[in-house]
Amino acid sequence: MPWLLGTILVFAPLFRAGQEPVPLLTLQLLAVLVFLLSLWTPAASHRLRKPEIIVLALLFLFPLLFIIPVPSLPLDWLPGRDKYLEALALSGQDQLMWAPTLSIYPLETESAWLTLLIPVAVFVATRKLARPHLDQLILLVMAIAGIQAALGLMQFGGGPESPLYLGSPYAQFGSGMGTYTNRNHLAGLIELVLPVTLALSLYSLGRNERRDPRSWRARILFLSTLRGHAAFLYGALALLLLLGMIFTRSRTGISLTILAVLAVTFSFGRRIGGNNVYGPIGTIVTFVVGIGIAIGLAPVLDRFASADLQEDSRWIVFSATVDGILDFFPLGSGPGTYPDVFHAFQPTELGDFFVNHAHNDYLEWLFEGGVFVALLIALLLGLYVVQWGKVWTKEAWSRFRFLQVGAGIGIFLLLLHEFVDYNLLIPANMVYFAFLAGIFFSDPDQRAVSSRGHGRERPLPDSMPTTSPGGPVVKPMEPASDQIKNPFLD
Repeated sequence: MPWLLGTILVFAPLFRAGQEPVPLLTLQLLAVLVFLLSLWTPAASHRLRKPEIIVLALLFLFPLLFIIPVPSLPLDWLPGRDKYLEALALSGQDQLMWAPTLSIYPLETESAWLTLLIPVAVFVATRKLARPHLDQLILLVMAIAGIQAALGLMQFGGGPESPLYLGSPYAQFGSGMGTYTNRNHLAGLIELVLPVTLALSLYSLGRNERRDPRSWRARILFLSTLRGHAAFLYGALALLLLLGMIFTRSRTGISLTILAVLAVTFSFGRRIGGNNVYGPIGTIVTFVVGIGIAIGLAPVLDRFASADLQEDSRWIVFSATVDGILDFFPLGSGPGTYPDVFHAFQPTELGDFFVNHAHNDYLEWLFEGGVFVALLIALLLGLYVVQWGKVWTKEAWSRFRFLQVGAGIGIFLLLLHEFVDYNLLIPANMVYFAFLAGIFFSDPDQRAVSSRGHGRERPLPDSMPTTSPGGPVVKPMEPASDQIKNPFLD
């Protein structure tokens, strides 16, 4: 399963971020295979909690409610269908040639349901993986984001004739896009991964359990060790992602990057190395650097950001979408039907401009799913808030807890971005969002226990000190044999 999940992570952005038919079909088939393998694999210690199972089941099944044929369903009872009944009458038909459904376009809803399999399968598979596999895959995701950012930088510097745009008909010249079709979607990927990269950099910085953490000489010498090099590598990757974001020229992306830097600074400034190995001085330096970077990015926003052509008309689209929501309320038009149905509400100010998305996922979901989607959004946000209470602790943080907090910040940034864009309707970003959500919703203590059965690094419990009052390192107590998880069950 780690190899299959890794294949999805690598393949997802390669061909127009999975938006073309054949790449999307490939992702759907891989998702089905991963999903079946997840069900086949024993859950071991990494079990989904009941609230998560309920919400995932609702998310998975609710599109099916819109495509189940109901022969006796009177269309004139359904809100928003009067225009279509009038069109049928004008065309000489008094009824549909197939059994009516809640969805206006059942085939589009079926396609949306198949696409929804991708993030659901990735989330479930991520929750099944053992800690060493997650460590490897998160490095893979960071490498993918770094490559995309580097490609965006080269596209920006190559000019409009640059072959690095890979012949994309959607190329926005003068902006970094990577292999995506829109610079805002590359910005969405960077928003997800940047907080995780900064989190691992701050955890690795000064993390040296073999030396007395109170000795400044040991702390400085640590930078020449392998772990010290890892901290610099994470920092260099974070810098690359930061530059990649700037040269996407996405206003929302750069604005959220400022928020990301501040969120990471205030989350980890007092926990460098897991237990603040550099003390108050390290905290002060971290806060000064983080706030300085955020302040320095403010003029960059005005200098490099470029307004989208749709920004002037975005509020017009929002207003028309709200009209559609009210017209179809409480059922909605059906998942995946927005591009086909919105024409009925498109204002004349937009001319013949094709509106494929509302540029606000929340409005588009309400347009398509009505009250069902509203309840799902509320449940998902509730689970997200509750999980923060489990992840955040006053004790020393392990590496995995750093990773979880970084993933939680990245998820929050992308959820904010969705107020003005549609990253979560792009298959590639669906994959990375679901992968980081699987990490964020894991039980950090459970992950620490499972990693011991694999012969890898044995993280200490969050409440256990790494040194005794006199300075020598205290060895962690080995778990009882009946508490060690069987690695083959993972």
